[in-house]
Amino acid sequence: SHYEEIILEIDANLKILEQTSNEEGGAVYDYTLQLTQLTDEISKLQPQYDQATQDLNTKFGLDEWCGECKGGWGTCDGRVEYLRSTYGNSVVLSKVEIMGEGLCKKEG
Repeated sequence: SHYEEIILEIDANLKILEQTSNEEGGAVYDYTLQLTQLTDEISKLQPQYDQATQDLNTKFGLDEWCGECKGGWGTCDGRVEYLRSTYGNSVVLSKVEIMGEGLCKKEG
């Protein structure tokens, strides 16, 4: 009967709700716990990442990167994103190549 179908659907939905609950053992709880752990890991590694980025920028002259000037392709940052997403080029390599052509350097 239609009534029994509704009861079965309600029961099935209640089971799904229990599985995705915010209580321990529920999917939301599990994902929240995992996200918290990953966020903690990122926080611990952030200073090392920032230092490595600064060292890399200095070594390759990327601290002179403008990013907002326009070439024949739009902004230089846009070109870097295009090269990364289309060809899988690294951000650093793309910037170094563009700057090697004398483009996208800060003025002054």
